[in-house]
Amino acid sequence: MAEQEVIPFWGPEQLELFELMTQAVDPQECVAAAMQAAAPLEGRKLLDIGAGVGDRTIVYARLAGHVYALEPDPRALPILRGRIKSAGETNVTVVPGSAEAIPLDDDTVDVAYATWACFFGPGSEAGLHEVERVVRPGGDIVVVQNYGHDELSEFWLAQESECEAWPPWFQEQGFACQVVDTVWRFRTIDEALGVLEFLWGEQARDYVLMHDKVEFGYKVAVYHRLVE
Repeated sequence: MAEQEVIPFWGPEQLELFELMTQAVDPQECVAAAMQAAAPLEGRKLLDIGAGVGDRTIVYARLAGHVYALEPDPRALPILRGRIKSAGETNVTVVPGSAEAIPLDDDTVDVAYATWACFFGPGSEAGLHEVERVVRPGGDIVVVQNYGHDELSEFWLAQESECEAWPPWFQEQGFACQVVDTVWRFRTIDEALGVLEFLWGEQARDYVLMHDKVEFGYKVAVYHRLVE
């Protein structure tokens, strides 16, 4: 699977919008609860695949024994390091690299989380095998992706919509799938307009204005498998 961005990069100038988005997505933390139920982090070594600018990495670090934050985009790395330092987390190692070539030894971690990272789906078997290499036998791999078939998917880009056809591929790779029903919930219309227009353009803006709403239905697929 080609590693392509399907939404704009969250650079320093967009961090305010990024914070609004992270506050809006899954406010009741239903996805995090499903991930923890499948593969708990407490005291374990975690590989955070596609750490981005560190919003989830920081949360994971407060639970896990150690976090390896894997991120391929050089634009994200200084922001990631800065946010980890500001948060005061000392159990995080930033690892520049991609899922196809992870610069870690075999059996380094107990669990791998790939959360909305553009690494997995049909054609990404090589990346999956590389992740299996660094997760010890008996460990866990959890991949979280959009499921589609929801309100937000009405104005997705075509490449984003591909995830709606992915469940059979994950099942072939030995993953169980749990679909989590949640929402994106903004505090104001202006916040919804700012974030959704940045992500998906005029179509999303028109949808928000037409429906005059701040909450949008959202389905997430939580894929889990044990490493043998």
